[in-house]
Amino acid sequence: MADHSTVEVSTVRNRRQNYAEAPRVKAPTRFSRASVKAAPAPRPERPPAPLGDLSTVGIADLCDLTGMVWPKESRSGAGKRRAAIRILFGHLATLPGNTWQERWEASAFNGENALSVRVLGREDAPWERSDLLSALKLAFVARIIQPSLPGFRANKFSDYADPFRQVQKDPRLDEFFAVVDAQHHLTAVHRQRAKFDLTCALTTQGIAMEHLTPSALLHYSIESKRLGLTHGANGDTTRFAALGTWEILHRMGHFPPETSPTLRAFTYAGQRSVEELVDAYGIKNVEIRQLLIDYLARRRADTDYVTLQALARQLASLFWAVIEELNPDQRDLNLSQELYDQWRAEIQYWRRDGKTDRTRLRKDAESVLLAVRGLYLDLHSWAIGEPERWAQWVTPCPILPRDVKGFGKRRREVTRRMADRTRVRQPLLPVLVRHVEERYEHLAGLLEAARPIPLGEQFEHKGRRYSRTNSREDRRRAKVLAEPAVRVTDHETGELIHVSMAEDSAFWEWVAVEILRHSGIRVEELVELTHLSIRQYERPGGEVIALLVVAPSKTERERVIPMSAELFHAVAQIVRRHTRRGHSIPLLSRYDGHEKTWSEPMPFLFQRQLGTRHDVVSPTTVQLMIRRSCEEIAETNPAFAGTKFTPHDFRRLVSA
Repeated sequence: MADHSTVEVSTVRNRRQNYAEAPRVKAPTRFSRASVKAAPAPRPERPPAPLGDLSTVGIADLCDLTGMVWPKESRSGAGKRRAAIRILFGHLATLPGNTWQERWEASAFNGENALSVRVLGREDAPWERSDLLSALKLAFVARIIQPSLPGFRANKFSDYADPFRQVQKDPRLDEFFAVVDAQHHLTAVHRQRAKFDLTCALTTQGIAMEHLTPSALLHYSIESKRLGLTHGANGDTTRFAALGTWEILHRMGHFPPETSPTLRAFTYAGQRSVEELVDAYGIKNVEIRQLLIDYLARRRADTDYVTLQALARQLASLFWAVIEELNPDQRDLNLSQELYDQWRAEIQYWRRDGKTDRTRLRKDAESVLLAVRGLYLDLHSWAIGEPERWAQWVTPCPILPRDVKGFGKRRREVTRRMADRTRVRQPLLPVLVRHVEERYEHLAGLLEAARPIPLGEQFEHKGRRYSRTNSREDRRRAKVLAEPAVRVTDHETGELIHVSMAEDSAFWEWVAVEILRHSGIRVEELVELTHLSIRQYERPGGEVIALLVVAPSKTERERVIPMSAELFHAVAQIVRRHTRRGHSIPLLSRYDGHEKTWSEPMPFLFQRQLGTRHDVVSPTTVQLMIRRSCEEIAETNPAFAGTKFTPHDFRRLVSA
């Protein structure tokens, strides 16, 4: 069970009689900046027209454009494309409008539920449907039609970015393609994806490269996320598009220098101001609101952001918002005994979205009392040095020492529960370790055995028969990638296994468990490890000891841990994995979800390739990996039923 205890803090107070209602500001999410800054590019005065104004040109003239878009095409191929152009534009010609753009917008091919133009093809002529996509590609790259994003993505083009670039004849666009091709740490698929996202954004917004701003690309990314059209998302509406495109544009200097180097950094709202923290809870009394803001602003100098957030919630939401709910006429911090007792009774239950849930008791009520008591005592102390600012709020504290006596008892109860939790998990640890180790070894061996096998061929590994998949995508990737992803079918179960992806996930879970159980570090410290964390010390006798330097975290102190052979092996495996192709470990910025800040670029050890970008593994990802393994073990081992390991359990087991 989660421990909901909060940090001890102090409090503030006000006694003015102004009771004007303060506006409630909706608490921003971490993506608030995205919704504010995202905007499609305004239509330029001279929209791009690489082949001239073709908005009203006849169908016969459009057929002549095939040679400009596909100059090396055979005569028969050109004939098929011309026939498809006549079908597509012949259909559009029956719709209302004076230009091809107006007719396109009146069609069923441009709305949120847009259809593919393939529906115009005959069922008994599949090649005709493919040629219709080529006809539509010509309409887009020649800027005859500006589609909506759903209208564009309803059609699956096998190759769009390169024809678009060739027709535009834009030196800046050519430079982008050259920079993308130089990104050797990206696979060919991911390089192509970065090109596609850029050309798709330019096409759907009807702009040239020079008009692409951070806001315009962010708009494309958010719309792709909203519609579930991000490449590789498979309809998932939580993933942003154009992440790699953004980083490359920033690297080549296309965006202003002050622009964030990554799209994620640009979208995250970061730390909220003290005003925003207080206003999230809708304090009505303007004077009390200002008191809490002043108090928290002063406390901010000697506390971290996580503690500040907790203190704002305790004082604004769990204290004063409840007081106003119980007694709307309360004007200051001088609470009557009756009101105080009512408030004490109210905070024994959880509150969510300003409402009390009387079905769930709060286990950290004493910490709320300590925070409020700290407010009163701080005001007493500060009023001596600054009476003009704080004296008006000084009043007897309603929370007596006996009221917080239960805090020590509750902490002892938490300690007892954690000790019981450790005793239960200690005998289960070897089972979990063996499971993650065997899974990684199995998948690593399967990947090694399957990689040299030709597509479609069968092979045997450890007594089981498998076969490499041989889909169209497999064949395409085998042509363009030095190390294409390996997918196999298990003949015994019929299961399709993406071995490359599964092996990567199993590796990171294995090294996370190994480092956590041999070092006892916190999960936040785990993901903050960098290549610089690995040090060595030579003893006077010549013996070299490997050291792991843990960056300051909860205790604000740097720690140095001598590495055992097992711990050193796990760390060395990470370094070997990052540098196996002769590359150095990439420098990345890591987002701290607690402090809401980005780190300086550093060679983090726990980083993975995610689509078009590298990203640092988050603490939540580590937790979910371990939870998944526990659930898998529980299917065959009753001892794991209802039992979960968290990263912090390893820390307790090390010190047990």
